[in-house]
Amino acid sequence: MKKLLHALTGLLVVLLPLIWGGLLIYGNAFNTEFRDFIFSSMQNAPILGVLLGLLLVLILLTYLGTFGASRRPKLRLISFDSEDGAVSISVNAVCDFIRKLGDEFGAVISMDPKIRSEKDLISIDLDVKVQTGSRIPELSQMLQNRVRESIRDGLGIVEVREIKVHIREIVGAPPPSQLA
Repeated sequence: MKKLLHALTGLLVVLLPLIWGGLLIYGNAFNTEFRDFIFSSMQNAPILGVLLGLLLVLILLTYLGTFGASRRPKLRLISFDSEDGAVSISVNAVCDFIRKLGDEFGAVISMDPKIRSEKDLISIDLDVKVQTGSRIPELSQMLQNRVRESIRDGLGIVEVREIKVHIREIVGAPPPSQLA
């Protein structure tokens, strides 16, 4: 809702001075009768000018007040109960933890985890870039086991629904024994 209000007031902040300026240019440059009408209406009813000024200030303040609404990302947390109480870990922290596990595997060039939280379970998608010549079925199985074990032992998160491995890229030259 704040984003919509910010967008609408931003539009007004831009359009109202643009329209007002265009009317002043038109009245002063091309149509003196229109200019005289605008200024005479302001002279006869000064309250109208005050209200218009207040409206412009209110629109500008609303725009500035909603400026930070679209800038702050919401912190996502994974929460679970331990023996001593509730524990919450940010999703970004868990992703960093998993990303570092890729360094344990020589065939893994990079690993980008994505975490989905569903009720009391989490699901993990691993986007992996591997070296040419890797045995992908074995590597995938080892990655799944290592991530599940590390999440359980290192972070205390027991309820992992699934770990999907997506090989996004295979890089490097094939080993010399496969050339021929």
